[in-house]
Amino acid sequence: MKTNLSKISRLALCAFALAPALSQPLAAQSPESTEPMGQKFANPKLAKTLRVLLVGSGSSHDFPKYFLGSDEVTLKAAGGMDVAATPNLEEALALLPEADVLVFSGNHDQYGKEEFQKALNDFADKRKGLVFLHAATWDHSAWKGYNDRFINGKTPNHGKGDFEVTVKDTKSPLMKGVPATFKIYDENYHFEPGPKAKYDICAENAPDGGPDPHASVWTVKDRKTRIVCITLGHDDKAHDNPAYKAILTNSVNWVAGR
Repeated sequence: MKTNLSKISRLALCAFALAPALSQPLAAQSPESTEPMGQKFANPKLAKTLRVLLVGSGSSHDFPKYFLGSDEVTLKAAGGMDVAATPNLEEALALLPEADVLVFSGNHDQYGKEEFQKALNDFADKRKGLVFLHAATWDHSAWKGYNDRFINGKTPNHGKGDFEVTVKDTKSPLMKGVPATFKIYDENYHFEPGPKAKYDICAENAPDGGPDPHASVWTVKDRKTRIVCITLGHDDKAHDNPAYKAILTNSVNWVAGR
């Protein structure tokens, strides 16, 4: 018995020594933090597992707590996903080549830099999947070509409160397990498609200050890859909503081709 315990102890110490340093807890960071988090993907890559990178930081939202923290928990709980998250530009650029899917939610000016926009386009051109979430669907006209290719339009304003979301494409894999209609407390984004937009609406928000509903989940008809845009997700009342969780998980799987 002593020998076995000694062996177990040595193995445990060895595993501890080889384990990477713990990354900083995302939820504990400042809402507008752009500090590196130290998260990494498993190496070597886990079999039959998607590497999903969550990137987001900026203003008006708690990116570390919800877009990085809550969504990381949601995707890991779905299974088959190795998830890393960061609000930091340099860290995002380092991790992006290793990722299979990018979930981008940021509105920080750092993402308008040429190096990130080039990396984003290169990622898409390699036929890797992209999900653009909430603040990422805003009007980022200063980011050359971003809104045209990835969003197919822009969101210039929004309402806020309880509203109903209606599934428009019941056959879409993005809507699997999502109720035909559901209520959510969120920012109701007033998305405006561009003049050359080519997209398919999967779900839409109830009208807000006007007669027409607003697209809230759509797929972009890109020349190279699969893209999903989701306007939902302002804070915990959205990120904890079961329908939101299902849409996010389905979107990540779909853009990855599974």
